[in-house]
Amino acid sequence: RPIVPAAPPPRRRRRRPLTDHPTSAPPHPTQAAVKVGDAAPDSTLMGPGFELTTLSKLKGQKVCLAFFPAAYSGDADGGCECQLGALKSISETDGVTVLGISKDTPFTMAPWSAKVGFTCLSDPSLATSEKYVGTFDLGKFLDDIDVSTNFAPYVTSNRGCVVLDETGKVVYVWNSPGEPGMLPDTTEIQAALGIGKTNFA
Repeated sequence: RPIVPAAPPPRRRRRRPLTDHPTSAPPHPTQAAVKVGDAAPDSTLMGPGFELTTLSKLKGQKVCLAFFPAAYSGDADGGCECQLGALKSISETDGVTVLGISKDTPFTMAPWSAKVGFTCLSDPSLATSEKYVGTFDLGKFLDDIDVSTNFAPYVTSNRGCVVLDETGKVVYVWNSPGEPGMLPDTTEIQAALGIGKTNFA
């Protein structure tokens, strides 16, 4: 019987390194890019249930984008829970579209959105955070104050807030590069939205 040569083994597809993967976060902190008067950079992000939200489709509404480092961090008196909790009445009472944005997954965003009272969106690549408020190494920050051990590098969104008017123009920007303990002034956000206190004299 003739000898049939064995078939060559199937070729394995080479995986791209994690640093080149479209959902990988930037390895180094970045500075905020957006400024008052800019047209808001467009982005499509996943939220609870992997539902998509496209920022450009929100034109005609006043929008408050609340960027935060990590869900379930802090409490009602400080940190991310405090930051978003201060915006709940703006969403519920004043009818403003408030969206939280962080690196956390859509799985996390479902219960977190229910907790804070408005929709929070997942920015796993931090591409949207980079365009708006920049990023920082939360892991290094927590390692340096002896809260965590070998958590760095864990790059995530700076804490920040960006308000868009009905035309999609940026009318207010606040961010705290590398200082997650700082919180935005809610009265300033209200003033930018044309609600609440507008005279700071």
